[in-house]
Parts: sequence; structure tokens; C-alpha cells
Amino acid sequence: MEQDIQLFEKVFRQYRPGLLAFARNILNDHEEAEEVVHDIFLSIWDKRADMFSDPGLKSYLFRAVKNRCLNVLRKAKLDFEEMPDQVPEIDGSTLASDLIEAKETEKLLNHLIEQLPKKCKQAFLLSRVDGLSHKEVAEIMDISTKTVENQIGIALKFFKENLGHLRN
Repeated sequence: MEQDIQLFEKVFRQYRPGLLAFARNILNDHEEAEEVVHDIFLSIWDKRADMFSDPGLKSYLFRAVKNRCLNVLRKAKLDFEEMPDQVPEIDGSTLASDLIEAKETEKLLNHLIEQLPKKCKQAFLLSRVDGLSHKEVAEIMDISTKTVENQIGIALKFFKENLGHLRN
């Protein structure tokens, strides 16, 4: 039992900050994000015998947080006027030169994302940043999957046309 507690504490310290930031980015509410992450950790504690030995624990945690956040959004019918303005920060494990280039690209993309129409921006962020399927995005935004596809297509075309101009 003591070994389980130590392992749980290690997993908690390692993943909680990232999971919390991920949930806050989706929910745009610190208290709701705390509750979602807390619930996920409670559920893995209940399943600890299977969970701690799973090499896909990190993926499971982020998927579970995403799904729980979607449930919160569906339940609250969150107004998407307050969508996050920035793409989540990139992982710090890349090389310095890659990190610099990634930061520059992220800055350019954030600039372009800000120029998108509201619904287009929402669809793009939910799909490409939060990793939701077109069907999930359609449900959250209360639009058809075809509209989601069109909005994401518009965003991608806009990025393709404008990314090269901004880099020069």
C-alpha cells in the first residue's frame, strides 16, 4: 500500500500541472479545471492496480481530462465567447533551436488565429488544439459536422496563404 501511495504521489506531481493547464485551456475556469483533474486522479486511485503499470498512463490521463471537460462543457452549455486566445505552450523537451523556431511559429499562428472569424477560430481550436473530432466539435458548437469541416478548411487555407507572408 505504501508503494502505491508513493507511486500515486509521483504520478500526481508529474502530471497534475500539465493536466490542470490543459483543463483550464478547455474550460476557461480554474475551479472547474481543478475539479476535473481531481476527479481523474480519484478515478486512477480507484483503479491503481491496473493504471500504474500501464505505459499509456499519460495518454489516458489527458484523454480522460479532455472527455471530462467536454462533459462539463455540454452540461454547462458554455458560451464560446471566451475561448482561449493562445495555443497551449509546447513541450520543453525539444532542442533549443527547435524551441526557438517553434516559439516563432507559435507566435505567427497565434497572430493568424486572432484574425479568424469567431466561429472559424472556435472550430479550429477545438479540433486542432484540443484534439476533438469534427463530430465532438459540432456537438459542442451546435452546428453540423460539414460546417465544422468547412470552418477548419477556411482556417487552414487562411494559414497557408498568410504564413509565408508573415515569415518573410
